[in-house]
Amino acid sequence: MSKRIIVKSEKEKKILNFYPFIYKDEVKATMGTLENGDLVHIVDEKLNFIAKGYINDNSNIYVRVLTLNKDEIINKEFIYDKIKRAYEKRGKLDSETNSKRIFYSEADGLSGLIVDEFDKYLSIQFRTLGIEKFRMEIIDSIIEIVNPKGIFERSDTEYRVKEGIEEKTGIIYGEIPEKVIMEDNGIKFIVDIIEGQKTGFFLDQRESRKFIKKYIDSETIFLDVFSSTGGFSMTALQSGAKKVVAIDKESDALHTAKENYRLNNYSGEFSTLEGDAFQILKDMQNEKMRYDIIILDPPSLIKRKEDRNKGRDLFMSLCDSGFKLLKDEGILGICTCAYHMQLQDLIEVTRMAASENRLKLEVLGVTYQPEDHPWILHMPETLYLKCLWVRITK
Repeated sequence: MSKRIIVKSEKEKKILNFYPFIYKDEVKATMGTLENGDLVHIVDEKLNFIAKGYINDNSNIYVRVLTLNKDEIINKEFIYDKIKRAYEKRGKLDSETNSKRIFYSEADGLSGLIVDEFDKYLSIQFRTLGIEKFRMEIIDSIIEIVNPKGIFERSDTEYRVKEGIEEKTGIIYGEIPEKVIMEDNGIKFIVDIIEGQKTGFFLDQRESRKFIKKYIDSETIFLDVFSSTGGFSMTALQSGAKKVVAIDKESDALHTAKENYRLNNYSGEFSTLEGDAFQILKDMQNEKMRYDIIILDPPSLIKRKEDRNKGRDLFMSLCDSGFKLLKDEGILGICTCAYHMQLQDLIEVTRMAASENRLKLEVLGVTYQPEDHPWILHMPETLYLKCLWVRITK
């Protein structure tokens, strides 16, 4: 291959250690006429082969590595094998859910491809130009491997804008109903693949929802902050909670949460509050209502490393409000889906907020994203979801 990327000295080590991103400032030179999305060989300064990947000059991630095998050809067979391997790995989840992430970008070997399955209906994102160029090979492979009833494209993300490609949405195979009913650990959820947040539902909180169930009983008063369509709310109600309140700024999400409540025919009391969660939490402090369990699960508040301190302040404010609304021996769950907000950051802001409120905490546990959102040890960015669970103690 005449198209080559020469990386700077010592940069080949991280690639050989399975880190798939090569940044612009790590490239020493290029060889051949290159166009964005092209497949290239990555070589060291002596032109020794390191890896193969695809490029995009519009992105700060200049090269995304696909293989370290010089003899491996990047074609439909390569794509098919990656998708099949990822899909088969998730098979054991079928006993607890009919909906899961069946392909997770670089964690499954194709950086830029996201595929979620909701009861045989798929939501797909082509996030990068390099993946976009393999669009038909990917679609054909998915149809053959998964045999879905329909595929809907949700390539309406900021990633595509950064890659210099237009956003796309629409049905690309079969049919997609207005609403799909998924089931996860005995709970039914209505999923709007077409208009819902992200790809339709936050599948990545499965482990956290399972974790909190054992602390809920018929006397539990539960507050679900940044509830979206009520994943944690329905879990609390399924577990017998006496009363659940969900807070979110999106009226459509809260409407769906109410539909989920009726769909599951739960007996506990359920209500919603629409608006800015930060303000609602402050307003609630003037009321007499206190909660046994509060879950704080905000959207990504930190997009860049530079936003980390601002993000910590926001989480500090959330924790402070949460502690002021908890009963004695109450439980707080604080989650972040931002890579740049590390677990240690969560621990520190939670501890500081507790200290300001003169509260002693015990840690009940830490939960992460489930196995259908793989965390690759060599790539820290693949670990993004962290939830810290603490209880007020004497």
